[in-house]
Amino acid sequence: KNSSISYFCCFFSPSLHHSPCQALPVLFKHWLKNEEVEEGCTALLHCELTKPGAPVEWRKGDKVLQPSDKYEIRQEGTHVELFIYDAEAQDA
Repeated sequence: KNSSISYFCCFFSPSLHHSPCQALPVLFKHWLKNEEVEEGCTALLHCELTKPGAPVEWRKGDKVLQPSDKYEIRQEGTHVELFIYDAEAQDA
């Protein structure tokens, strides 16, 4: 809230100009929504894609988030989730 840093869920499609077939692009069915949690709690951010299993990465500003004690990333089919454990003010 009131922070210049944002979390993003990004998907990647390989370049199609080298392929003889054209695949439909992966799109967001449901975009991220702002979430508020109390410090010390777990924040859950989620989005939904139009294609299952599309490769995604989560970012906080320019930093790519990796699974750790702080961040858990789950992807099942078209649903992608980011858990932020023990939320702190700097996670805003």
